[in-house]
Amino acid sequence: MKGEANIRQTSYIAYRDAGASIALILVLSLGTILAGCSIPSSGLTTPTNRYALLIGVQDYQTVTPDLKYPDDDATGMKAMLEAQGWTSVTTLINSEATYASIKTHIEALSTDPSATILVYYSGHGSIDEATGTAYILPYDVTWPVDAKWITPATLTNWLAAVPAKHRMLILDSCYSGGFTLGDGSVDTAQADYSQYNYQTWDKTLLLGALSKFGAMVADNLSTYGDHEVLALSASGSEEVSWEDGAVQQGVFTNYLLEAAESGDVDGDGYVTVNEAYAYTKQQIRKNWNIDYAYSFYPDEWDFLPHISGGTGDLVLYDNPGP
Repeated sequence: MKGEANIRQTSYIAYRDAGASIALILVLSLGTILAGCSIPSSGLTTPTNRYALLIGVQDYQTVTPDLKYPDDDATGMKAMLEAQGWTSVTTLINSEATYASIKTHIEALSTDPSATILVYYSGHGSIDEATGTAYILPYDVTWPVDAKWITPATLTNWLAAVPAKHRMLILDSCYSGGFTLGDGSVDTAQADYSQYNYQTWDKTLLLGALSKFGAMVADNLSTYGDHEVLALSASGSEEVSWEDGAVQQGVFTNYLLEAAESGDVDGDGYVTVNEAYAYTKQQIRKNWNIDYAYSFYPDEWDFLPHISGGTGDLVLYDNPGP
């Protein structure tokens, strides 16, 4: 059944965990420490040849319950990226987003080795509790786990096979932090951020990563070789994420879109993935997590986004603001 609560003007809320009640995914970046610092990004230019695939699944073929807003998440992202001048933006909504279709569309995203590609997903997410493996669920998935459940390894392999210089992955779903783990991860929040269980600490960024951050941003579009996938997730690998009827979008996606106008920390006209992450994380902490005690699920209510991709950064939005 769907979770509801009288909170924020009696808004509908739901969590996107296919194995429990309701689900959602998304992916973002860096940490609260970035929100208060000036990030030198001289040398950034508007990227060319940018291709995005945006997936939103709210009505599933067999998995229940359905969600309410992943289609709005995907169409909202489409409108934003097209306004930002992305070269091509393709959406797969509901029945269009089968396992085979997602794979085919990712493989066809680019033939240009200098391109930037983005795959965005909003929908159900789940986890194999025995192995800790996270999944995202295409429209035609069945329950329990079958071969159409998309794992981090599967999605990473699909992205790696696409000719492109830069690869971004953004997931708005439960347990999506399972897609941001790896040796190259620079992350600032624990896998299960829970005020209810008194687990609210954030890791401090490594000084080495901070000292290199300015040069990293300035060089992020240079030609020194392929980057690994820069991934953003709505929640940790042990957390659910939520959608909010007050804004009729996923909580994470709503603030990710807001970051286009409000996330430019250094005022240079560009919002990088790390800046978008910092803004989104700050807003979720301030405007969503504060009300966790009023939820029917007090130990599940609060969450924080995650990021991985080593010391890379990319422009997500350019020329933001009015």
